[in-house]
Amino acid sequence: MKDGVGKTYGAKKFVINQFLKKGNKFLYLRRYKEERKKALAKFFTDVAQEFPDTELKVKGDNFYINQEIAGYSAVLTQAQDYKGSAYTDVKNIIFDEYPIEKNKRYYLPGEGMIIMGMLDSFLRNRSDVKIFILGNATNDIEYSPLFTFFNLELPYNNDIKLFKDGLILLQYMNNEKYRQAKKQTKFGRLVAGTDYEEYAINNKFTDDNKNFIEHKSGQAKFSFSFVYKGNTYGVWIDYNIGKMYVSRDYINNGLCFATTTEDHSPNTMLYSIAKKYNCWNSFIQNYKLGNVYFENMKIKNISKEVLKNIILRS
Repeated sequence: MKDGVGKTYGAKKFVINQFLKKGNKFLYLRRYKEERKKALAKFFTDVAQEFPDTELKVKGDNFYINQEIAGYSAVLTQAQDYKGSAYTDVKNIIFDEYPIEKNKRYYLPGEGMIIMGMLDSFLRNRSDVKIFILGNATNDIEYSPLFTFFNLELPYNNDIKLFKDGLILLQYMNNEKYRQAKKQTKFGRLVAGTDYEEYAINNKFTDDNKNFIEHKSGQAKFSFSFVYKGNTYGVWIDYNIGKMYVSRDYINNGLCFATTTEDHSPNTMLYSIAKKYNCWNSFIQNYKLGNVYFENMKIKNISKEVLKNIILRS
């Protein structure tokens, strides 16, 4: 979900109603202290209109509803301070603005493990807690810590996709009513027809075209594989129709190239010698000619990143 479809607004409204109806408390999580400070200063400002007879306040790092503590806040950079802290009365967790937009701060080293450690401390073996992780439509979200930690993929052909036996629900949200109202504002009219409208209002990725997305044919033959950030991808060729494909399918006993020094292992050859092999050179040339296809957008974006780096090194 993202700002253009009211993600944070909807989450705040939900946890407020949960406290008023059931007494369920919530935890609000951000990555950095500065982010939390700005968010807490106006946390209830927009959503207060939904609760005209309810007193909503922020005091320190906590949230109060009708003078009762209703929620807490925390930041990832202080994860070590929460070890052993059991929020046994928390039923809902909101991690707001999870994906980082380009050139805006950085993810934390080992962030996937940090998040899991914090959640483990908060949950304490309970299974009655809902966790909402809210994010913007950033092009590199699939390279973000939680996506790589759980090997998640965006639901490009649908709005919802389940992972880990239904424990993770990933939703690509599209609130049509909210979008249309936003488009009628002065700012909405100003950015109409621009890339910013696609990003901020229509919740579209700025590099989200489906060109060259195609599953490999049944006649495709395995050529070689490459490893990127710990994941292996296979390159296949259908000689009957002259197409090359990149897939998560591969054969272990074939040529395998490591595209980064971190991926280099006894069973791989480093990218620096890949150009000595005809199969790799053919892959590069076919990519330049627009003759390489990818099984999904994630593989397409990863392959583009790999090929861009390799071509620049050549």
